[in-house]
Amino acid sequence: GNRLWELIGARAAASPDVLAAVDESGRSITFGEYRDRAERVAAALHRDHGIGPGSVVTWQLPTWIESLVLVGALARLGATQNPILHIFREREVGFCVRQAGASLLVVPSTFGGFDFEAMATAIAAEVGGVTVLTCDRSLAEADPGEVALPAPPARGDEVRWLFYTSGTTAEPKGAQHTDRTVHAGAKGMVGCLAVTADDRNALAFPFPHIGGITWLVTGLMTACRNLLFQAFVPDDVVRILDEQGVTLAGSGTVFHQVYLGAQKKAAAEGRALFAHVRAFPGGGAPKPPQLHYDMREAFPGSKGILSGYGLTESPILTMSTTPTSPPPRAGRCPAWS
Repeated sequence: GNRLWELIGARAAASPDVLAAVDESGRSITFGEYRDRAERVAAALHRDHGIGPGSVVTWQLPTWIESLVLVGALARLGATQNPILHIFREREVGFCVRQAGASLLVVPSTFGGFDFEAMATAIAAEVGGVTVLTCDRSLAEADPGEVALPAPPARGDEVRWLFYTSGTTAEPKGAQHTDRTVHAGAKGMVGCLAVTADDRNALAFPFPHIGGITWLVTGLMTACRNLLFQAFVPDDVVRILDEQGVTLAGSGTVFHQVYLGAQKKAAAEGRALFAHVRAFPGGGAPKPPQLHYDMREAFPGSKGILSGYGLTESPILTMSTTPTSPPPRAGRCPAWS
């Protein structure tokens, strides 16, 4: 199926004790726990805030386990989700809340030295009809058996996602997605990267980005594990990815340059990093062809960088595949030369 809640249930039934995610502090959640927590959070959201089909919830949270749980809870309730990157401030968040018609705004109280609760409270007062809910790595839960929950969504082709682009030159623009369109992007990526249950993926970029949601769905489709980081602190990320046996070390040129530098430093000390890495998925920035060759040389067991290109409206437009033999060039197509 391509409904998110259906996918969550199917994965929990098939792989209840498999780890879905591990964060930088070592906290983890299995697929079974993920489904159960999502349903308990859904019960609390329905009981305390009346969230259900037709509700719009704007949420602005870092790459936390609780962010994944919130997505699952809102999927269970059939609500429309409006995830916002944590770099956005009052102008963009206020615009999104107004245009999306959100009734609930979920933010951390503070994060990265910024007072999100104060910003959200000001927006709610200005817009009206919006409740602010703070989440600091915890969400209220209730017993689903004691709350009359609405039936889970029966269709996957209703608009349930509003992803806003930053609007640097104008107002932010909201790309509309359905569970089916998000599922289609993830399905394409799973095929191109040949993702399996053995994979450990680095999710070290903002989860509210459509790429983050795509990796959540990828995990549910394949039972691969997402390694979560609320901030890209190079030394910490490299050490934890190494400890966790990362196999897919994304997710952009800057990240890859950090991994390459760390591997060169380790080699000088007679060590090697990322023993299980098989590819470096990348997107969101130009890739110097030489970097691909440098990565293949530094990590001999890997396929190097596998670039993807997309945009919020169509998250995985094109993606490199995992070749069985090295391609002749990382730059121009052979037909062009």
